[in-house]
Amino acid sequence: MKEFGYEKRSGSSVKTVAVLLSILLIITVIGYSAYKIFFVDAPVIEGTEAFNQLPLDKTITLNGRNLKSINISIIQNGKETALLSDAPEGGKKTYKLQIKPRELKLTDGPAKVVVKAKAGILKKAGYEINSTIDTVPPALEVLKTPEVIFQGSTGFALLRAGDAGSVYVSNQGKTFKAFKSKDAGGKQAMADYIVFFPVPLEIKDNRFFAVAEDAAGNKIVRTLPSRFMPVTYKTSSINIDDSFINTVIAPLLNTTEISDPVKAFKAVNEEMREKNRIKLEEITQTSSPEILWRGSFLQLKNGQVMATYGDKRTYNYKGKAISGSVHLGYDLASLAHSPVEAANTGVVKFAGELGIYGNAVIIDHGLGVMSLYGHLSTIMVKEGQTVNRGDVIAKTGATGLAGGDHLHFGMLVQGYEVSPLYWYDEHWIKDNILNNLTAN
Repeated sequence: MKEFGYEKRSGSSVKTVAVLLSILLIITVIGYSAYKIFFVDAPVIEGTEAFNQLPLDKTITLNGRNLKSINISIIQNGKETALLSDAPEGGKKTYKLQIKPRELKLTDGPAKVVVKAKAGILKKAGYEINSTIDTVPPALEVLKTPEVIFQGSTGFALLRAGDAGSVYVSNQGKTFKAFKSKDAGGKQAMADYIVFFPVPLEIKDNRFFAVAEDAAGNKIVRTLPSRFMPVTYKTSSINIDDSFINTVIAPLLNTTEISDPVKAFKAVNEEMREKNRIKLEEITQTSSPEILWRGSFLQLKNGQVMATYGDKRTYNYKGKAISGSVHLGYDLASLAHSPVEAANTGVVKFAGELGIYGNAVIIDHGLGVMSLYGHLSTIMVKEGQTVNRGDVIAKTGATGLAGGDHLHFGMLVQGYEVSPLYWYDEHWIKDNILNNLTAN
């Protein structure tokens, strides 16, 4: 009887466990289903604003999260065309859609992009984007540009563009803004544009392109016909001693003790120089939309040229080369604390301390052209002040990375330092710029 009773109770326990397991499984399934229904995050799709404008060819990047499925289509004139249909694993995916409206049999004009996404069972997201299809590129014509442009100089172009949102010159991946000059009339809202652009010392591709883009992203490219001429610049070797390290480098590093002269010099000549280059780009990002200067640019009165633009320098310490640089201006020396005149008319863009340039002034002459005055002992102007050609703005000095009293004079074009030599030359300005300002 005991054995029989034991067997009976044992069978009952097994059934009880089975029931409990079944109930637990049901609860788990119900809980998971409830989670999928109520607690899963809604799908998110980032980048859909790129559908607002669709040019001739556009690649759109979309980042999706919490995705069970995603479907995208475009509707125009009652016809729906599928662009994407996917059920990603893991719920997170990046899509790159290349859209060519003409291949999709779409026409220029309005359309609607519909985006639908699901997450879990009930969570959904939907977007309807009003899109404009525009597959016609803007018009662009190169009206005038100098026959020859020299390495390290300033280039110039007069362009005419229609239906363009932006017009610029491009070289080596860099873009240089063209400023609207005047409306030229015509059905395509034609306008003339003026652009000054630098011809870099480190140029590897001597082709310059004029480019016009419209709001949709269509663009047209024209090669500038100017011939590029390489220029051979000076190379020099400069010896650095402990006296220079202690009297010039130490103050720039805001210290009175230098334990490693080589490391200290490299910190100024390389690291600080690079930071100053970036700062110059920031200062020169905006410029007056019209030419403020007139005629050639003035040189320091009674100033003797101590160093020129493009000088490739090697610095030696105790007979060993430790660093290098390229000098990007003219060093002009006269009497100590000589008056410095504004080289031409413009607006003071910057007045203050600027690293290796010491106390410095930058004047905006319009259309991205600016002049730089460095190593000053005294600054006599303020930012935003209008100055005329020949106005005294400062006095020469030896602040910054300078071994003695002099003026570092530089010319900046769209943030890049170019040779001042051309801007000193009245004939170069007349032949390359003034004679080309109008279409005629």
